[in-house]
Amino acid sequence: MIFVLGATGKVGRALVPALLDAGAAVRALTRDPAKARIDPRADVVQADLDTADLPALLDGVDRVFVLTQGAHHEPAVAQAAARAGATHLVKLSTTGVHFGQPDPITLAHAEAEQAVREAGPAWTILRPGAFMDNRFAWLRTIREENAVYVPEGDPASALVHVRDIAAVATLALTTSAHEGATYQLTGGEALTTERQVAILSDALGREIEYVEEPESAARQRMTRMYGWPAEAVDGFFALKRASADHEHVVFGTVERLLGRPPLTFAGWARENAAAFTYPYRG
Repeated sequence: MIFVLGATGKVGRALVPALLDAGAAVRALTRDPAKARIDPRADVVQADLDTADLPALLDGVDRVFVLTQGAHHEPAVAQAAARAGATHLVKLSTTGVHFGQPDPITLAHAEAEQAVREAGPAWTILRPGAFMDNRFAWLRTIREENAVYVPEGDPASALVHVRDIAAVATLALTTSAHEGATYQLTGGEALTTERQVAILSDALGREIEYVEEPESAARQRMTRMYGWPAEAVDGFFALKRASADHEHVVFGTVERLLGRPPLTFAGWARENAAAFTYPYRG
């Protein structure tokens, strides 16, 4: 039995069906099964890790996909999994750890990585870069204004598709060949934000306006339009500053492990074009 934490997150939504298609038995964790829309082939369990009975959740589990909100629960999960007899932990981290970034999000993942390594079971660490799905943050302004606003100096990024991350995680969780490995995962090319907008424009069949704005204006937009608290905005810009010098770095890990090129942003844009279309009419 494979236990998937974060089953309703960006990676988890792709991972659960990938594991099931590979013939694995899957237990998927969610706070609200009624809203989760998890693949019905999975054993869906309801729990909040702040109050969960970890031994009960992990009973009968052999392998665990370790991903929790903010990574602060992960040391406890790793230790409980070891006590429950799990043999392999696969931790989803970030490329920021590889580059030694000092921002709070990366430091939390680095601590959780260490906890997973020290828990006892075999382990695999997956360190993806920025997700293509992060571009869903543009939905509102594209729908309402046919425009994308980005902070000045936004770096080129080797965006990775969540299905590629899920495919690598499936390999790690269903075979023993990746025990003790740490993998950096990116897409196959680094794209400037302006180029990403142009690719999305092609997929939508209309030109989306690309607007760079000062950090002060971007901060106000995040607070006013999206309701982000100040600490979340600060954390976002701390992460962007820490990753700016290496977000463009491309790792060949996905192609090496999967035997095919990474999925492209152009493909992602075509897959998700409908989401960006409504209600803009032009």
